[in-house]
Amino acid sequence: MLDLRYLFEAHMSDGTVIRQTPEDRSMAEPLTRSAYYDVAQRIDDVDVFGLYNDSKTIAVDLKDGHFEINGIPFSAQPTAAPTMIEGGKFKLLYFRDHQHEVQGGVEVSHEHQYRLGWEYTDPDGKVYTQTIVII
Repeated sequence: MLDLRYLFEAHMSDGTVIRQTPEDRSMAEPLTRSAYYDVAQRIDDVDVFGLYNDSKTIAVDLKDGHFEINGIPFSAQPTAAPTMIEGGKFKLLYFRDHQHEVQGGVEVSHEHQYRLGWEYTDPDGKVYTQTIVII
């Protein structure tokens, strides 16, 4: 079992919910893939993607691009383009970075950092990205 500070939950456009468990195994290929594999197979169908633990929920809504922390909504847009042409499509961006500190051949710490956000393609094909980092 992994020691993750947050697990994810992906709400799909058809009402399906894909949840990561502490074991982090794919439902489709549990012997070889992580739970995110199931989300990646349906990346264009993700409506809301969130990270959660016992005290926090951090989410991104891919219908309009807003973020939420514990139910409080806020928007973040690329500073290079404070306004974007409406009518495009948001797509999930999600990464879990690992940092290992090793001293004398022994691991002394193992940290996870999460990046959550979106890639937006406007009707003219221009692409914008925005992520937030959860440490």
